[in-house]
Parts: sequence; structure tokens; C-alpha cells
Amino acid sequence: METGEKIGFFERLKISIFKFEDYARLAAQKISKAVIYMLILMLVFALCVSAATTYKFSQSLNDLANYISNEIETLQFKDGVLSIVPTNNKDKPIIIENEELPVGKLIIDTSDLEQAKIDEYTEQIKHYTSGIVVLKDKIITKTDMSSITTTMTYKDISQQYKIGEFNKDNIISIITGEGSIKLCMSFFAMTTIYLFIVYFSTVLIDAIFLAILAYITSVIVRVRLKPAAAYNIAVYSLSLPVILNLAYIIANILTGFVIEYFQVVYTAIASIYVVATVLIIRSDVIKKQAELNRIMSEQEKVRQEMERKKQEEKEEAEREKTKKEEQEKEKKEKEQEKKKDKETKREKGSGKSEGEEPA
Repeated sequence: METGEKIGFFERLKISIFKFEDYARLAAQKISKAVIYMLILMLVFALCVSAATTYKFSQSLNDLANYISNEIETLQFKDGVLSIVPTNNKDKPIIIENEELPVGKLIIDTSDLEQAKIDEYTEQIKHYTSGIVVLKDKIITKTDMSSITTTMTYKDISQQYKIGEFNKDNIISIITGEGSIKLCMSFFAMTTIYLFIVYFSTVLIDAIFLAILAYITSVIVRVRLKPAAAYNIAVYSLSLPVILNLAYIIANILTGFVIEYFQVVYTAIASIYVVATVLIIRSDVIKKQAELNRIMSEQEKVRQEMERKKQEEKEEAEREKTKKEEQEKEKKEKEQEKKKDKETKREKGSGKSEGEEPA
């Protein structure tokens, strides 16, 4: 049965991590409250991860400024055409490969290329989680969300975002001066929105599978668990895994620390919480049933005692009634005997007076 009990966010967080025995309180509430709880938790998650990512991004901007200053001889954008010429090996493209970076492979070649060469570059970035090919009149991107590449011309980009001409000095000024703050703020906002949408939807989907596990477990241990309650348990069971995932992602971003099979651990912890919660609910149900049986037994004893007293009172009333009837009967018999004695005496007196002769 759903309850309207008011439980604050931090109390819900405390219960979901430390108090298995109170999960029944959370399970009995509306699904909307569990979803709102997870929405707040994932918003905090997205903000923290975005902050760490933005910090790393700000460091990358400094590295990028140094790279452009030292390794790039010419960088100019004009009339929808980009020109990038490296300081060394001017006739060769710039190729950066590193899966740990936001872009797994970056290819920069703004020379006049045939379509076959462009297709070759495009095929190369498909083998990476994400990749970018920078050409003189367009950019080709591949993200981890899709295996399909996307092509955008600089003219379209400049018209859409109102980007005018710029050169090497302009870029260095933007990413090292006051412009870097605006870049970091924009990066933080976009990253927060992106991470929130991705992770929040992922967590809600994970909760569906955990809810199925909770329901199956409840059937096995013979506990009546509604689908809504099972989903609530699943949502709250993800609290600790989400917090651990947050700590792991931040550590990974800042230090490169990697835990192999962390996703397995993430799922295992949530599953343990779900199963443990269902078993505790079963234990509580058994205890309540035993308590109910004890109360019913006591009530039965009280009922029997009341019936016994009632029967005794009835028997006592019948005895009193019988005794009273006997007393009434004895009284009547005595009155009748007295009446008879009086009549007998009267008759004797009457007979004596008739048998006397005058002197």
C-alpha cells in the first residue's frame, strides 16, 4: 500500500545505503518520489563529474595553447576555408592518437586532397571510440554514441555560430585569456547536460532490470511484492553504486586510475542490495505474522475466558433462580400448611361447640 510519509532526500540516501530494514518505508511510496530522488542524485553526479572534466579541460587548453604556439606555424580561417600548417614536416598531416583523450584519434590535413584520401581518413577514425578529421573546408566527426561519421562544412558552422575570421594569435588569446573562462563555463554547462541525460536514463533502465530481479526473488521466497514496490527498491539500491561510480570516474579523470571490471562490481552491489532487501522484508513479514498469530492466540484466550465467565454467570443466575423458586415453593407450602392448620383448628372448635348439651 502506498503511503504519503514525508522522507527528505538525505534521509532517503542514508536509508538506501545503510538501513536495509527501513527499505519497506521507501518501497511503499509512489514511484514518482523514487524517480525524483534519483533525478536529484544524478544531477549532483553530473555536476561533480562535469567539474572534474572541466578542470581537466582547462589544463588541456593550456597544453593546446603551448602546442599551437610551438608546433603550428600557420593557423588561419577565412571565407569558410581553414589552413593549418605544422612547424615541422609541413607537407605531412598532423595525427594524434590517444584513447585516453576525449578524442581517440585526431587527423589534421588542410591541403588539397582527393576524395580517396578523405575516405581513408574517415575509415581510420571509425576504428576508435571517437575521432575527428579536420580538412580545409569541412570537419568529419565520429562519437562514442554512434558508429556513423558526421560531416559539417565550415561555412555552415560559421553561419550557425556566427564565427568570423581568426588566426593563430586569436586562438591563443582566446584559450589563454579571459576567453578561456567562457570556454570552460560553456564546456561545463554542455557536459553537465549531456552527462545528466545519458546517466539518468541509463540508471532508470538499470532499475528496470533490478526490479525484475527483486520481483523474481520475492516470488521465490514467497513474499507478495507489487511491481511498483520492486521498482522503488531497485532505484534506491543503485544509490551506493552511483556514489562509488562517481568517485571512480573523478579518480579516473584526474589520475587515470582504472579498475578492471568496475561495471561488474557496480551491478553486483546493486543486485546484493535488492536481494538482501527482499529477504529482510520477508523476515519482517514472518515476524509480523508471528506477532499477529500471538495476538490472535491471546485474543482467543481472552474470548474463551469471557465465555467461561459468562457461562459461570449464567449458571449462577440459574442456580439463584432455582434457589429462589424453591424458596418461593417452600414459602407457599408453609403458607398452605398454616392455612390447613387454621382450618383444622376451626373445624375442631366448631365440632366441640355443637356436641355440648345445656346444663
